[in-house]
Amino acid sequence: MRVAFLLLLTALGAYGQTCSGRCGENDPNNSCQCNTDCTSFGDCCSDYTDICMSCADRCGEAYVYSKPCQCNPDCGTHGNCCSDYDDQCGGSGGGVTDEELWALTEDIFAAEVNAVGDQLTIDVQGEGTSGDLASGPLFTSVPASALNGPTISLLRQVQDNYIPQVTTPEVQTAAEIAEQDALLDAMMSTQVMKIAESFLLDKSLLTGSLRDKLDEIWFTLYTRSGGPVGSSGFEHSFVGELKNGEVSGFHNWVNFYKEEQDGNLNYEGWSKVINLGTKAKIIMDHFEWLSEPKTIGSMFIGTSPELELATYTVCFLARPDSLCPVQMDNQQFHVQTWTLAYDGKVLVGSAYPDI
Repeated sequence: MRVAFLLLLTALGAYGQTCSGRCGENDPNNSCQCNTDCTSFGDCCSDYTDICMSCADRCGEAYVYSKPCQCNPDCGTHGNCCSDYDDQCGGSGGGVTDEELWALTEDIFAAEVNAVGDQLTIDVQGEGTSGDLASGPLFTSVPASALNGPTISLLRQVQDNYIPQVTTPEVQTAAEIAEQDALLDAMMSTQVMKIAESFLLDKSLLTGSLRDKLDEIWFTLYTRSGGPVGSSGFEHSFVGELKNGEVSGFHNWVNFYKEEQDGNLNYEGWSKVINLGTKAKIIMDHFEWLSEPKTIGSMFIGTSPELELATYTVCFLARPDSLCPVQMDNQQFHVQTWTLAYDGKVLVGSAYPDI
């Protein structure tokens, strides 16, 4: 009976078009997908959010790393409860309110001393969502002093350690790991990271040191869509990747400027900008990198790597796979994070400002 039923579904073109029983799987033979990558490629099944991102009928189920979000008492510790966990299951996903996240991110922004937004000059040029609307680069003036700060200089050393194509395996050398460790150590010495760590510990979203957590969730190498081990959360968000003929990730201004200077990136225009006082901006834009398109992107401009990493990490642990409320310079916006399950760990798939 079951075989006949599946054959009927296949004949009707319905098999593989629902996420029922498929959350977290990756099967290219299905007509739509039910994993965290589907949001980037626009091929999620129509019921992906309702089934995979909700705790409806899932309360108390076993912890399964491959699922995009969880519905059990451990999810608060791991920071990956579904957004409706409290309402559906009567539990606490870490007990973090929107007001607390707004206050925290405002405190983090106030503690940001390595921002260089006041040293940068940009030319946003044409407004729109498609076509080349900019005849020149986005960054028109970036003095050496803006790139030689205590953490931005170390960020630049780490950013050149990656290969853009996700189909090419990444192999880290001892020297590259040392550069990565130096960046983590420098960021952890800042007040920005100390505030974030204290908050996460207080809310039981973190056990152990924040440095160890950052190393794990951002720098662990993993595979995307079953390919070779050629990606990481850091590479995706702070460097950028090429996947299936388009730019994936690439949400950091320092690498954006470098690639413009190297002639590898063509800025094409903007659709929205938020000013965060003299320290920074956020821009939503589109561009081509290494001749591949990024049809819609977003990034902070002028911020330090610790400000971005601290904000993204808090949101990744407090509001994974969802829009996380953020406030800086009295401006409210969101950060979107996505989780990726790999080798028994819940790692950063992507993180970026959403305005």
